[in-house]
Amino acid sequence: MATATAAIKLKFLLIPAIVTALMGTYFTALYIESPAKERDIFKQNSHSVVRRDFRYDTSVINNQQKVNVDEDAELYQNYSFNVNSTLEYRFKYSYEQDLASNQAISIQVTSKPVNRDNPVHVVVKQQKAIVSWQLPLLLETSSGSFQEYSSASRQLCTERNNVTVKHEFVLGVSTSNPQNLSVVASVTPVQDFVVKLDGNGTVTLAASEPKYYQFLFPVNVTHVLLTVKSDDDYCMLVSVQNLSYPAVFDTDQELRYGGIRQTLMNKTGMAISRERFPDGFFVVFVVKADDYECTGKRTASSPMRKKTVHFAIHEMVSYDNYRYAVFGVLGIFAIFYIGVFVSFCFNCGNTIPTELLEPSLVEVENTASSHSPTAASAISPTLDSTDVESELLNSLSCSSPDLIGVDQMSDASSDLNVIRTKKYLVVADLSHKGSGSHVKNSWLYKRHLWIVSLFYALPVIQLVTIYQNMMNDTGDQDLCYFNFLCAHPRWNFTDFNHIYSNLGYILLGILFHISTAHRKFLRRKLSKENRDRLEEHYGIPQHYGLFYAMGTALLVEGLLSACYHICPTRANFQFDTTFMYVICILCTLKIYQSRHPDINAEAQEAFKVLAAVAVLCVFSLFIEDMLVFQIFVFFIHLFACLAISTRVYYMGTWKMNFGAFKRIYCVFRNDFKAGLSNCCRPMYVDRMILLVIGMLTNIGWAMYGLVYRPPDFASYMLGILVTNLFLYFTFYIFMKVWHGEKILCHAIFHMVCAFLFGIPAMYFFINNAATWSKTAAESRIFNRECQVLSFYDNHDIWHFLSAGSLFFFLMTLLTLDDDLAYTPRDEIPVF
Repeated sequence: MATATAAIKLKFLLIPAIVTALMGTYFTALYIESPAKERDIFKQNSHSVVRRDFRYDTSVINNQQKVNVDEDAELYQNYSFNVNSTLEYRFKYSYEQDLASNQAISIQVTSKPVNRDNPVHVVVKQQKAIVSWQLPLLLETSSGSFQEYSSASRQLCTERNNVTVKHEFVLGVSTSNPQNLSVVASVTPVQDFVVKLDGNGTVTLAASEPKYYQFLFPVNVTHVLLTVKSDDDYCMLVSVQNLSYPAVFDTDQELRYGGIRQTLMNKTGMAISRERFPDGFFVVFVVKADDYECTGKRTASSPMRKKTVHFAIHEMVSYDNYRYAVFGVLGIFAIFYIGVFVSFCFNCGNTIPTELLEPSLVEVENTASSHSPTAASAISPTLDSTDVESELLNSLSCSSPDLIGVDQMSDASSDLNVIRTKKYLVVADLSHKGSGSHVKNSWLYKRHLWIVSLFYALPVIQLVTIYQNMMNDTGDQDLCYFNFLCAHPRWNFTDFNHIYSNLGYILLGILFHISTAHRKFLRRKLSKENRDRLEEHYGIPQHYGLFYAMGTALLVEGLLSACYHICPTRANFQFDTTFMYVICILCTLKIYQSRHPDINAEAQEAFKVLAAVAVLCVFSLFIEDMLVFQIFVFFIHLFACLAISTRVYYMGTWKMNFGAFKRIYCVFRNDFKAGLSNCCRPMYVDRMILLVIGMLTNIGWAMYGLVYRPPDFASYMLGILVTNLFLYFTFYIFMKVWHGEKILCHAIFHMVCAFLFGIPAMYFFINNAATWSKTAAESRIFNRECQVLSFYDNHDIWHFLSAGSLFFFLMTLLTLDDDLAYTPRDEIPVF
């Protein structure tokens, strides 16, 4: 009985256990069946319809663990689905591809709505890399705010292989947002991913959709030029990187970690060598969130920034053309040397018969036994008593054995000041110091200039070398302002052609040294044959040291301009212009010295003016309020013009000190007492005409600087100096012709050549292919392709032509007064 009762109890216990097991099995199957059905629906619909919505009933899994939906996916299909904090999708892509023709795919993911606090996370897993981003994609602008992008795309590339292989990767989409977020994903191959030589490509970009392409160097191609152009001005970055699979730096932050890069708006070029990228390279395009990095201005920008880019890769100049361009320039400048040496042959045998040297009045007086009025009348019976007294005064002042220190004697200084106030002056009146003093003073220019050049050039070379190495090491090509469409690298230099084109300044500077030395040799030889009479009493006093200084300035200008073009920037532009200032100042002084040898500015004074100009140019780079700076420059400019005009008008007898105002008052008072007509009638008409024209010109320049405040202050100062030099040179030529003097044929030839070279040179200078006064990206807007031999651009042509123009102008100054070489100085007028 007990056994039967136990069996019955056991049966009743088994029935609930079985029922419980069956119920558990049922609910377990029900729990597993729902995702399986979802996957079946996905498989049935995902491949046949371009766009399907995946909707998951979250009520089924409410308060349950997170569900991962793993699905197989195909290329070219758009998949629409929802994700939330409990539902994550993982799409498995597997495809076969010929890597020789196409090596990249583009993954596009869009999410709406977007939430910054709970973004959508996109993770792409490859065999060797993981790429991830989030939606909304936040890109920081220059103002510190963030641009939101609900759609973003990235590219994937795989290792290069010339066989057909199978590739796999997983696209995962998830979020921590408890609400459903709608997501659309698609994967498509990148068309024409491998760019061929001389091939063209076009791509449309957005800030959230970077793109990149691949290039492989063909056989026997070592240098290529990447050109990039755009139809709009949105700021973007272009980067060239090594073929590193599968990691490619294609975001704004990552681009700074590899390769070389530039900012651009609508145009640029990049010279790329096989030496740096031996296996080929990627070209990466990234649009910036705003334009600050390209323009330097903070402006509002729209997130809907689309930029269309056209790019091409061409082979750079071949080795043969490179060689022709380099040695062709040497051949051209060799013609200059040949022409100068041929001219030497025509002058080497020149001698001057003694009878051609007409005795001058001063020379005769110096040999006379007495200085009585009777003797003077015998010398020149046509002179009246006043002229005789004046000539005797000259004789007495010049008869001192120490001519160099004549101005240090109080009585002599008084006499010289009286002489300089004569209404009509001759060179003999202003050459009392003698040739010894003139030689000593002129050689100071050369010595000071070599010292200045040495201490100026050494830190310049050091600085630009550091700039070039920094650009090479960091890959940031925004550091230097090149014409990237015509920049040919060589050795460690990015822009070798612009460095090499400065060779003309150096070669022609050396040639001018040779011409000056030859001229000095002939002059000294003829002077010795005539017992130094030629050197002391005839022709324009020769300042050979000043000529050597001019040649040195031309040579150093070429050296420093080459240094500047190693890495042109806003900070070192004065390296390219400083010795242009020196050339202008020295040429102006040389023209003035020709007729005013005793009162010409000393070397120390000239270099003080140069130092002041250089300081102003440096300050202009760091002063933000250009209006205040230009007002200061305006008054400095006018004061300098007034001081120089006063010195020129009164032949150095008027001292600019605190007593100047009293002297001005006395002059006006005396003129007023003598009659109103004296106030408006200058004593020295020719000088007054020159100075009035010069003052009006400089006032115009000063007003231009005050009103327009040119950002390129260095070029503005150079324009002032060149204008004044041209104005004074024109006045000198006019007065020379006015006084019946001749301009010999070789001087005319040099003058004509200077203008024939100079006028087109100015055209190419104005039409420059880069400018440091703007940002690097804005400078590239002016970039132009090479014009000559596929190697030289406009600025290179400017270098060649300006070097030739300066050389011929210096030769003009060297030979301009050759017609007066055997004319007594007391017959050469001063103007």
